[in-house]
Amino acid sequence: MNYELYEVWGVNDDLHEELLETTSSKKEAEEIAEASLGLGYFQTVIYKEDENGELDEVDRFEID
Repeated sequence: MNYELYEVWGVNDDLHEELLETTSSKKEAEEIAEASLGLGYFQTVIYKEDENGELDEVDRFEID
């Protein structure tokens, strides 16, 4: 059975990375990433887990 898993990470002003959410929906991951900007995070990153369990960057959002 194949499934997709997305992790949303936030980066704060101290460059500390924090896992914000894990979801099986890319759309939900994008919504979480965009909504988290400005709530203590200047950047959010979405990773997709591959079949080997490695994380590949899918998208990155930043405050302008």
